[in-house]
Amino acid sequence: MNKDILHENRVHGNITFPMVVYPVVEDERHTLFDYHWHEETEFIYLREGSAVFWLGTSQYALQVGDALFIPSGTIHAGFVTDLTTPCLIYAIVFDLNLLSGRTYDVIQSKYIDPLLEQTLFLPSLLQPHTFWENNIISQLVGIADLFEKKPVAFELLIKAKLYNLFAEYIANLQETAPEPPITASLYKIERLKKVLQFIDESYPLRIQIKDMASLIAMSEGHFCRFFKAMVRKTPMEYINTVRINQAAKLLSHSDKKIIDIAMEVGFENPSYFIKLFKLHKKCTPSDFRKTQKPSSS
Repeated sequence: MNKDILHENRVHGNITFPMVVYPVVEDERHTLFDYHWHEETEFIYLREGSAVFWLGTSQYALQVGDALFIPSGTIHAGFVTDLTTPCLIYAIVFDLNLLSGRTYDVIQSKYIDPLLEQTLFLPSLLQPHTFWENNIISQLVGIADLFEKKPVAFELLIKAKLYNLFAEYIANLQETAPEPPITASLYKIERLKKVLQFIDESYPLRIQIKDMASLIAMSEGHFCRFFKAMVRKTPMEYINTVRINQAAKLLSHSDKKIIDIAMEVGFENPSYFIKLFKLHKKCTPSDFRKTQKPSSS
């Protein structure tokens, strides 16, 4: 559900229906998804297992049946907490403009615009403890089911459910304690975003710690501690994750030679690329490519 990792530039869904539902399972390193952000709004529904999610500097532990609301532009990550059981989430990602009308009416001015402008703070965590939270979670489950089965008029049915769940949310705001952003946390997040954007644009090149540290006016030591505390990986571990995921995309969608792909994503040593790819994906690049090809039988 990422680009694969950082600021997502692709359209989720298509231009006429900008929404999609991604089933996401944990990878071999127990990561659902690394830190990234996108302009679209997102709901996460935990179907199996247990996981912890970071929204900015806030942490949310989810159990089966819980859901999470992620506003546009929020940097977020997800990790499995119980490594003994499978973990499955549904990520419902959509452009809030999908709910905008052609005419400027009370619905647009009173409800949709405040959501788009993020002047209406909705609580992030949804648990099946109250009737209204149950209703919202039920709508999310229904959206995931509709998107998977795609019955006649599924787009219209999904849009109706989105309206219903936001109506339920807003109608019950008085029962919640919305969480306005904290200035100090926002400062940290903006600094991290700047570094992640740099990695996103520069991962094919040789990136040094001093380059990233200088972006946010930190010493190299301070930067490494800051990055590890925020992302739960060292800067080089993170860069290599980006490179491996980009390589996996190229292996899936191109016929380029493996050695050329290694060079294209920033690995100067093909042997090291293959070793690291096996560590991340539990198979060689050539075996991974075979699994992505449709069977001829």
